[in-house]
Amino acid sequence: MSASLTLPVLAKFMSGATMYDRLLGSRFDTSRRLHTEELQVQQACARMEHEVRRHRVEQETNERMRRTEHEYRRAQAERAARERTELEERMDRIMRTRRA
Repeated sequence: MSASLTLPVLAKFMSGATMYDRLLGSRFDTSRRLHTEELQVQQACARMEHEVRRHRVEQETNERMRRTEHEYRRAQAERAARERTELEERMDRIMRTRRA
């Protein structure tokens, strides 16, 4: 590179930061901070959405468990009623046989 091309760069480097450089740096810092805050907001929203989905699955699972338990208890009650009816019928047959 020739000296004439490097002199403006050297002069800029030696003169220090100008008001424009400070404003540009401040703008960059603000932009970076806002970007970081936006990422934090997005992460917080994603965590909350995940928590909502987890809660929904938990509630649905609890409801399915309650329904399953209810169906099981109903089936047990129906089976017990059938067995009771069968025993009563047998008892009636035995009693009729003894009377005869």
